[in-house]
Amino acid sequence: MIAALALMAVPPSDAMDFESLVVSIAKCDRTAVTNTVVAANKRHSQFLLVSYQEQRAIAAARVELAERRRVLHAKEAKVDTEQSLTLVAESLVDRTEALADQRVLDQSEQDMLGYFRTQYLRQCSGKAL
Repeated sequence: MIAALALMAVPPSDAMDFESLVVSIAKCDRTAVTNTVVAANKRHSQFLLVSYQEQRAIAAARVELAERRRVLHAKEAKVDTEQSLTLVAESLVDRTEALADQRVLDQSEQDMLGYFRTQYLRQCSGKAL
């Protein structure tokens, strides 16, 4: 659950500024491009760690939910109801979808970064930097 909060806590302002990167590439500004790539790599590394932790937490929560359902259906449960377990299951679906959305955004950022790196190398190779 902490990992989910960490994923949600990343403000949109932390998203990569591709407009500035395009301007830096147009100027062949090696320092700005390098700083952008380094920051993107750090952000990506952090995302990978947090998303892995969140996926593990979701997997553990699914195992727990399955056990709670088993106990309920075996008539051993005194605290859970079908409704409460349905709410837990829906929460897990929401967490999974949020994580999937974050992964899609991360992959898109990585694809764009790779594209712009290639553009920089094509445009700026051999120029006095």
